[in-house]
Amino acid sequence: MAYDPAPIRRDSVITQAAQEICRLIEAERLGPGDALPPETRLAAMLGVSRNSVREALRVLHGLGYVEKAAGRRVIVTAAAPGGKGLFDESVILEAAPIANDVRSHIAQKCAELAAARLSAAEFTAMEDALAALEGAIARKDLGAAKSAHDSFHGLFLAGARNPLLVAMFNQAQGARLSNVSPKHNSFYDPRHLEQHRALLRALRKRDGRAASAVVRKHFQSLGLMLEVAARASRKSQVSAVVPLQRRAAR
Repeated sequence: MAYDPAPIRRDSVITQAAQEICRLIEAERLGPGDALPPETRLAAMLGVSRNSVREALRVLHGLGYVEKAAGRRVIVTAAAPGGKGLFDESVILEAAPIANDVRSHIAQKCAELAAARLSAAEFTAMEDALAALEGAIARKDLGAAKSAHDSFHGLFLAGARNPLLVAMFNQAQGARLSNVSPKHNSFYDPRHLEQHRALLRALRKRDGRAASAVVRKHFQSLGLMLEVAARASRKSQVSAVVPLQRRAAR
């Protein structure tokens, strides 16, 4: 099946560019280890800027769909969108973007409150969690990275001294990225790690506004990944249902 590029002219350019690159991978039947066209060619094919293509590739890398080694072309990697948990997958996919917005707003308020309420001991614990996260990322130990990441976030959320906000945040955790795209690589994104460092710096300065802004930017990045992963998962579900319907019609 030949790939027929669809130029992108509407909003959410990065998300749509990421989807188009996924379409390219599928149409050209690219497998793990196969290289994508250079960024300049992708930009020309899609009718967007090279910077938009680069950001789209960052999203796909965070989801585990592509990989780029230093000085080399971007290559396709093995990835399995979707995930199982307490809720049916279709329910999670439908709720994921809204849940991410909810988590973002709650986390922003918690960051603002925590900037004024965190204790010296809690700052030390956050520094330890951040150091553990950096070490796990360096080792590419996803399990340890997730544990350290959750510990870091748990500490600053608890630092808000508002159990109701924390409970609300936890209620929306069912639609987090790890449930929509279990094999994502977002923990290894240098920008995400820098956002965690920036959050700790802002909290230490007791700058609630800056801390809230860092959290908002972090969840915006996660939102892009969620949108692409959710759409990819929905598409795979539809592709699986259609052959069954055809067999039933026979």
